[in-house]
Amino acid sequence: SRSLPPSGDLPCLRLQVLGCCLATAQAASSWLMGRAYRYLAAWALPQFLLVTQGDLQLLQVETDRLVVLVSGTFPEPGDCLPQLLSATRSHQEHQLCQQIHSMAASIQLFSGDVLKLFSTDCKRMSAEIFDQTMPLGKHWRVGLRADLPSSPSEYAAAAAQAVLGQVLQGAQLLPRDAQAPTLARVTTAFLEAWMDHILAQRIKFR
Repeated sequence: SRSLPPSGDLPCLRLQVLGCCLATAQAASSWLMGRAYRYLAAWALPQFLLVTQGDLQLLQVETDRLVVLVSGTFPEPGDCLPQLLSATRSHQEHQLCQQIHSMAASIQLFSGDVLKLFSTDCKRMSAEIFDQTMPLGKHWRVGLRADLPSSPSEYAAAAAQAVLGQVLQGAQLLPRDAQAPTLARVTTAFLEAWMDHILAQRIKFR
């Protein structure tokens, strides 16, 4: 069996373990958040949803588990026996533990805000599409039309495909419990942008 390291090396090993845990959490969080912002800026919605509603949820679960393990394995300095760690080592461990807790909190915060960010961007994109494509004025006067429309307007179909279509495509890759909140937020944002445009342009359907 492998022998335990000398007792004098234990504080150093403890710091190395904590440092590796923190570096891993920071690297994973930085990569994931960077990808999320990049995909959203490029309007690559399937990739954005896969990262934020798939990978991010997994990262949050694993980071929460890490916090529990760290809290149990590396107690607060005041809980340690004086002969186990020097004051300097205990302070360094405490700082690393606090940074791990802070990193977990930032991941949790981003996880809670990312759908709001996505919803806001979807509403902005939808508003731009309606501004550019939705007919105004006389187009909507029934008296000027030979008959009532029997199919969706081209602008509406194009807008729905540009926003909702991509979201539906991306949502199919997600777990079922993550699909409904995503689709609900995006659909709400899309319809709000549509209504805001109609009210702003004072479009009347008559």
